[in-house]
Amino acid sequence: MGKKISMIALAAVTVLSLGLSACSESTDAGEKTGANSPAPNTQQEAAVQAIQQGTYKFDPPVTITTVKATDSTMKFKNGETMENNVHTKWAHDQLGIDLKFLWQVPGDQFNTKLRLMLTANESLPDVLMTMDGALMEELMQSGKYEDITADFEKYASPKVKQIYNSSPLNWQQVTIGGKKMALPNFRTAGNDNAVMWIRQDWLDKLGMKAPTTFEELETLMQAFLDKKPGGSDNVIPLGVSFGSGGSSPNPFASWLGETTWVFGPYGTVPYQWLEKDGKLVHGSTLPAMKDGLAKLKDWYNKGYISKEAGLQDENKLGELIAQGRVGVVVAPSWMSGWPQTDMQKNIPGSIMKPYPIPTLNGKAVAKDTTYLNGGLLVKKGFQHADALFLYLNRLFAGVNPDENSEFVNGWFKDYDYTIKSDGTLSSIDKDIPGGKVDPSKYFLMAPTDPFLGMTIRAKIARGETPVTPSEKKVAGGVKDGLIAARIVDDGWKAGIYVPQAYMGSSTPTMQSKQGILVKLEGDTFLSIIYGKKPVDEFDNFVKEWMSLGGENITKEVNEAYQKTKK
Repeated sequence: MGKKISMIALAAVTVLSLGLSACSESTDAGEKTGANSPAPNTQQEAAVQAIQQGTYKFDPPVTITTVKATDSTMKFKNGETMENNVHTKWAHDQLGIDLKFLWQVPGDQFNTKLRLMLTANESLPDVLMTMDGALMEELMQSGKYEDITADFEKYASPKVKQIYNSSPLNWQQVTIGGKKMALPNFRTAGNDNAVMWIRQDWLDKLGMKAPTTFEELETLMQAFLDKKPGGSDNVIPLGVSFGSGGSSPNPFASWLGETTWVFGPYGTVPYQWLEKDGKLVHGSTLPAMKDGLAKLKDWYNKGYISKEAGLQDENKLGELIAQGRVGVVVAPSWMSGWPQTDMQKNIPGSIMKPYPIPTLNGKAVAKDTTYLNGGLLVKKGFQHADALFLYLNRLFAGVNPDENSEFVNGWFKDYDYTIKSDGTLSSIDKDIPGGKVDPSKYFLMAPTDPFLGMTIRAKIARGETPVTPSEKKVAGGVKDGLIAARIVDDGWKAGIYVPQAYMGSSTPTMQSKQGILVKLEGDTFLSIIYGKKPVDEFDNFVKEWMSLGGENITKEVNEAYQKTKK
């Protein structure tokens, strides 16, 4: 996934460059402005307002303790360390907040160390960031961490509230019994959403138009086989990666060459929890799966899909695209970069263009990217939620900043960007004195608006005038990438992309049976597509899936889901 990660990182850089909780008077932000006696309500209100605006500064400074999972992308320069760097100095000087790291360990040791602390009942950090859903669930249920609902309402800035309240899904993973037990952490929404990319040079050579329906797509794929516009018998009309990897392999929802769009129009999304009549059902067990499997089986038999598709993961499919062998692939909006750039180097004149996914009986449906990624927890009894939100409010001002923002060019000069001698801005490694580092790696939480990147790119693709600095930078991006983003944004508005309905942690039966069930799904579905088993074998699969633990998982998931809605 190395190249994919690079593309994601590039998109992220583009966009970014783009009650009082205290229990005693001594920790009340409103009283910091006065002497030892309680301050008037007007002073307290002014302090809260300053915190929301990000203009407050604690004097004397307050301390926030935390712990850190490190990785190979975390780098330092100028002799700095995790506790003493450009970001910790900024927090101290600008906000009167001292960030103290109790410990830091490599990411693969982080969960174990925290669980040992919980077991030993050791003192935990004031705030804790984790991207692991299971660990977050344990911490939220431990009684050691706080309901932040009231503090969020009181201290969060309008921008922070707008971002976090922009979708009802945003809070689902961290809500227990109506209480917000953590501040959600986000990836980029829509990052892997389905866009149909087609060899435009092949279309032009055949004098054909891009397909809008399944029937037209089948006609095009047959033409690719019959007329060989690439001049070879090795053409693959539809690139798919049934051999996608990961801890929970899903042959239909890979980040390159996905096929959930084949099942969607029939009425399901494989490997995904869907809400039907107020209850959650597993998409892989719905009768509509048979129709999607039959369609893929038909395409496989006709040669539209590679005979080795079950062995091909996303990176292998990327190689086939780069070799110029693939005519159509359903892939993310960022495919205008890799692997297309490699294909164009290898095949002069080749180009893939983005189009909406095709419809069946007027319907187009596919999975939506899961963008919830853990969260930031606050220890019960922590006296400075006011300081935490001051810190977050100030950082979130760097998301789509205005012209006067301290973060208009990036996070910190000569770290993730520099101003060259001619006055121009550069974020290229070789231009930055001492090399480029990512200061957001030092943050308690990297501020993200999950929908911003896609919506800005879609706005520019529609011809709207760029206004903010981020919009102006995006306006210089690759045109086809902007068009692909518009397709995703249009799909959101049309309800084409269906999100995962259950974002809670693994249930007890999931933890013990999920691996068996996922293997059963993959083995059964691929056997049907390859013709080793009849399509009607699906009915036996559903019975076996339920008996092996699926029935209990469905019950547990629905119980957990209902709790998030109370």
